[in-house]
Amino acid sequence: MRYFISFLFFSIIPFGLWSQNLYTISGFVKDDVNEDAMGAGVQLKTTDGSLQGYTSCNEDGSFVITDVPNGKFKLIVSSIGLKNIEKDVEISNGNLNVGILKFTSNTTELKGVVVKGSRIATQQNNDTTSYNADAFKVNPDATAEDLARKMPGVDLSGGQVKAQGEKVGKVLVDGKPFFGDDASSTLRNLPAEVVNKIQVYDEKSEQSRLTGVDDGETIKTINIVTKLEKREGVFGKVYAGAGTDANNVFKNGNGGSNDFLYNLGGNINSFKGDRRISIVAQSNNINNQNFSSQDLLGVASSGGGRRGFGGRGGNSTGNFLVNDRSGVAITNAFGINYTDKLGKKVDLTASYFFNKSNTVNNQITNRNYVSSINEGQQYSETNNSNSINLNHRINARLTYNIDSFNTLIWVPSLSLQANNNSSELLGATSDPIDILNRTQNDFKSELSGYNYSNMLMYFHRFKKAGRSFNIYQNINGNSNSGNSKFLAYNNFYTNPALDDTLNQQSDIDRTGITIRTNFQYTEPITKSSNIQLSYSNSYQKTNSSKLTDNFDPITNDYVLMDSLLSNKYTSYYNTNSVGLAYGHFNKLIRMNLGVEGQYARLEGERVLPMATPIDRDFKNILPRAMMRFTINKNENIGLFYRTRTNAPSVNQLQDVIDNTNPLQLSSGNPLLNQSYSHNLFTRYSLTSPKQNSTFFAMIRGSVTQDYVANNTVIAENDTLIRPGVILAKGGQYISQTNLDGNYSLSGFTTYGRPIDFLKSNVNLNLSAGINRIPGLINGAKNFSNNKNLGLGVVFSSNISEKIDFTLSSNTNMNFVKNTLNTRADNNFLNQSTRLSANYIFWKGMVVNTELNHQFYSGLISSSNQNYLLWNASLGKKLFKKQQAEVKLSVFDIMGQNASFTQTYTDAYNETLQNNVLQRYFMLTFTYNIRAFKSGSSEKDMERTNTPSRMNMHGGGHH
Repeated sequence: MRYFISFLFFSIIPFGLWSQNLYTISGFVKDDVNEDAMGAGVQLKTTDGSLQGYTSCNEDGSFVITDVPNGKFKLIVSSIGLKNIEKDVEISNGNLNVGILKFTSNTTELKGVVVKGSRIATQQNNDTTSYNADAFKVNPDATAEDLARKMPGVDLSGGQVKAQGEKVGKVLVDGKPFFGDDASSTLRNLPAEVVNKIQVYDEKSEQSRLTGVDDGETIKTINIVTKLEKREGVFGKVYAGAGTDANNVFKNGNGGSNDFLYNLGGNINSFKGDRRISIVAQSNNINNQNFSSQDLLGVASSGGGRRGFGGRGGNSTGNFLVNDRSGVAITNAFGINYTDKLGKKVDLTASYFFNKSNTVNNQITNRNYVSSINEGQQYSETNNSNSINLNHRINARLTYNIDSFNTLIWVPSLSLQANNNSSELLGATSDPIDILNRTQNDFKSELSGYNYSNMLMYFHRFKKAGRSFNIYQNINGNSNSGNSKFLAYNNFYTNPALDDTLNQQSDIDRTGITIRTNFQYTEPITKSSNIQLSYSNSYQKTNSSKLTDNFDPITNDYVLMDSLLSNKYTSYYNTNSVGLAYGHFNKLIRMNLGVEGQYARLEGERVLPMATPIDRDFKNILPRAMMRFTINKNENIGLFYRTRTNAPSVNQLQDVIDNTNPLQLSSGNPLLNQSYSHNLFTRYSLTSPKQNSTFFAMIRGSVTQDYVANNTVIAENDTLIRPGVILAKGGQYISQTNLDGNYSLSGFTTYGRPIDFLKSNVNLNLSAGINRIPGLINGAKNFSNNKNLGLGVVFSSNISEKIDFTLSSNTNMNFVKNTLNTRADNNFLNQSTRLSANYIFWKGMVVNTELNHQFYSGLISSSNQNYLLWNASLGKKLFKKQQAEVKLSVFDIMGQNASFTQTYTDAYNETLQNNVLQRYFMLTFTYNIRAFKSGSSEKDMERTNTPSRMNMHGGGHH
């Protein structure tokens, strides 16, 4: 099947091998302060006014319009708040470079002209969606996060930033990184008043941007374009708050009560031309956290068992990553970001981030098993943990434009982490009649580690247009080490002879390095087509060691090595791939069809408890395809297909028993094979400037062969799972195996437009999907099919800066069906509604209220599944320019805040409930810093708010 698909792709390559006498028009655009006019729209029109071509300026202000025939044209360049550039050009048997085009301020008074209707809110330019910030009204002190919530297709629920149904992997400010790739931090620390527009697009890979060959490798990106008058000056805010915990529910790291609550922090941004310095800091004990998954060092395993790097909970990052609804944390964080041009050829961005968090998480787990053999069997657990995590993160990016033919890019990063964790767990398994087993244990760990990466890429452009060569290398390394202590009292009521006490100490040491190298050569065939030749190599080596010693009462020390719980393992995974691709592009279609031949070899050696070698190789054909159809400048369709292989991780291969919960054992499987997946993604975008509406739809699907699935044993009786290891009746043991039959399919659509007579915006979204997970339960294959259907609506005000409200509601229904036991099927509904309202009235008085209602139906847990989180505040603006505010806030007025998570697997259905912070009061003083370039602010504000703003054109990276 793989070979047939590859043959099919290459059989249609001749489709694009025709060409015409077409040429390019290129140039650079500068704005009125001589900065690169990234995102400006560039149109090419014929003498009769019809559109010949359209593009937008890149990060450096450059643009290229392709596929232009001989003839006379008018070149029109436009940007919000600036007077259009219009230039007559002529193509005569050759490419044309128009040089540097410069905007001038649009200061023309529109006397006697009355403009009716709303500002254009959204525009589409190929794959870039641009939102006009002035079309969405928010309060003067609002953040970019408040602004983004109102924009169609942008979702900030659940602690993640999503756009058009996809997770946002990067947020840029004027095309440059801002605090790494942490989308949430960027949006929270930029005031809405500096935002000109927000662009959402798929950022291409480094190779694609430099070569101009679109290979379909993208990352969902938000680019915040700031207002011209806000690009030089100092702005930000500082705040300090103190309060009391009304319900006395917060417990500090020592287990005592803490009635005093505090919240300190701020951000300061200094912008001057290309140099931008930003500083953020915060310290609080009210569970405001400000770190991303990059802070977590990469200690998580890529799959497999329930435990990871000495961790507890659903995954190995559980001790470190605590979201707003999972435990309560004390947080201290500091970050600094620096961006500048070093001379004319070097661009530099660098950031440093520090974070220390102390998290208390009290978690209750309820689990029902799927298998009919174990029908009625339940597992329940309470786990009270305290984790102190310390992290330093350094990121940098340096681009050296050596000359017009050569570019060098260097991207290093380093993360250092230390973690101390302690937990107390009480777990029990029961059937409808009796308790089968019980464990009570204490766990402590002291861990440290680092992650680093070093990416270096060299790009060379030849004199012949379209011919290029680049070499890319990325080195990633990590080290995790430390020790843990484990004390457990275990009771097995069906066989008391198995009752035991475990007193153990483990030393953990894991190191890894991955080196990826890629060569790519591009050769033009015609003016509108090319071929790409590539070679890539990936070398990965991982050493993993876990040495466990039992306590010896004679020596009063941990000196008795436990060979069943000790393991040393080294794995090597090496791949070599050779690829060939064909690209074709014109004003209607851009496509890239390619195939790779890949040879991979997996080697491993287990030293303890016995020497066991692994040596397997894999040969695969990996086809891929990318097609983008541009119907017009406001409408496009994209189709992307890619195949991938994934090797099992060292955790999945390492078959040492993890007994951190003696009732829930797990281990890896050294016989696992590589998995092979097909991934298909298609999307459709449409904006209507006339109706001021936007519509977006996408479908995503994947099929995986040799999926790494769970092989679960739930003991009907006392069972010997390996020499010396007995799984008592009711106990659970999970290892891994390769199974076919895994697939997923999901769809998402959103529609947004203003309602003029209500002075508001409405966004509607609909989602649906199915996820099929195979697994083995006591040797019998089970497929867990989770179907979901979601409906959402966002209704937001556009009345004035003094009245601001957003009402949103999302309803999600899950239908879970199991092939092994239909009586274990379950339907689960979650309905979430949020209302946020701000009103500024008499002499700067400010009223704010926020209500979050959560309704659950179908949870395994019998706890409260219907609750309301209500927050409110009353404030007063201070000083002449009202740049300060003092306010009294009440959090969780009703005292109902709660947290639930429902999980479905191939073997069981599970509900997790975590402690949260409940009712408290806080008095806060906030001071907003606004010191922009003297003499320009009021004039520029007047300019950028003229009706010429309605002539907005979207932009992005192409």
